[in-house]
Amino acid sequence: MKDLTKGKPLKLIAAFTLPILLGMLFQQVYSISDIMIIGQNLGNESIAAVGATAPLVSLMFSLINGLVTGFAIVVANHFGAGDLDEMRRTIARMLVFAAAATVVMIVVLTVFIDPVMRLIGVTDDIIDEARSYLFIVALGLSVTLLYNFEAGILRAVGDSVIPLIILIISTILNVGFDLLMVCVVKAGVMGAALATVAAQAISAVVCLVYLIKRRPMLVIKKKDFVFTSASSKELLASGLGMALMYSIVDIGSIVLQNAINSFGSDIITAHTAARKIFSLTMMPFSSISSTLVTYCSQNRGAGKYSRIRRGILDGLIIMFIWAVLAFAMIYLAGHALIGMLVSADGDNSPAIIETGVLYMKWACPFYFPLSILLGLRSALQGMGKSLVPIICSIIELSWKIVTVLVMVPLFGGTNGDVGGSIKEIGGYFGVVISEPIVWTVCAVIIGIIAFVTLKRMPKEDAEETQTA
Repeated sequence: MKDLTKGKPLKLIAAFTLPILLGMLFQQVYSISDIMIIGQNLGNESIAAVGATAPLVSLMFSLINGLVTGFAIVVANHFGAGDLDEMRRTIARMLVFAAAATVVMIVVLTVFIDPVMRLIGVTDDIIDEARSYLFIVALGLSVTLLYNFEAGILRAVGDSVIPLIILIISTILNVGFDLLMVCVVKAGVMGAALATVAAQAISAVVCLVYLIKRRPMLVIKKKDFVFTSASSKELLASGLGMALMYSIVDIGSIVLQNAINSFGSDIITAHTAARKIFSLTMMPFSSISSTLVTYCSQNRGAGKYSRIRRGILDGLIIMFIWAVLAFAMIYLAGHALIGMLVSADGDNSPAIIETGVLYMKWACPFYFPLSILLGLRSALQGMGKSLVPIICSIIELSWKIVTVLVMVPLFGGTNGDVGGSIKEIGGYFGVVISEPIVWTVCAVIIGIIAFVTLKRMPKEDAEETQTA
């Protein structure tokens, strides 16, 4: 376990971030391998089937991750303050609340899966595969919750290494199961979904055994299930606030995916491949953001405000350096990266690759405002300021609705096709520039609010104030 309230902030943030980054890397290795295996063995239409449901799958995972991450902020706060008894009681409460939310999601998605398919605009040519994939993933949400719950409380107390090791094991199993189910058993996209669930279940069990054997201070007992209105309110405010922030963005993505699905399977394939590469380049941003949540929460609990200011600045510097590297990577190797994911046998594969590259080349110059948005949003969340990040998420949702209603028609509606120019892709270009615009707007808003928030924090640390 790692106490982030002592030591040089830059060194601590880098050391804590590295395991999270490697974990995300292995997740993306699996995710990209999954698409590669599907694309090379089942074809571009199967990629489109998985891609058409991607925002909905992301929404499910974001709700779980948001709840657990928000709950873990309170755990980190009690850990930073040295109150281990209340920390365990908080862990017990978060398990109950997160489990209840997951059960509701599973029931809703499995019962109403066909209306959901129609709602997000999945076309008839890929709906059967999309339904099979989504159904299996929805049933597996319980093991998704268990692993994220376990990893969340470990990170809250400064342990980001063990979740990484377990995730590496899960990723290796995942790829192996994928090859078995898709290439040997010939179970199609349903097999890919089953492989994901099986690997997550194994990782959850391994993590649970580790907690019981090596981290007894985190293991909850019957006496820890104590609920008070004040503690439950604090926990739910943090968890639901983070879940709402994550889910609002994904709801916007579902709205956007509805418009993307109307362009047909070729553009869906191009968009899916581009988003996989986008997710790869996003990993350092996401890992630094996750670190800042824990870092700011622990130091807030310890009353070390000067460290919060320094840590946020150091985190943003690391993000800006990665933005430069990602920009260079996309412009130098974009075609090769997208080409790895798209089936080489497809008639429109070259045009699909060009469309994916065009998407990435418009996105990566705006990684600088995205760094500000993600870094400051997570820092504010860690400091207990959950309302501002939610407002920015609502702005993102609103803009994506505007994109569907205004930007897509402005550039030609659904007349677009795959290609490497704005004219060729038509209305899809409205989707391409949607996120860069909203990243910039939200970065300005949250930057101003974060500046004011940090100025209003106490000038002296709690220990220094007491000494004075």
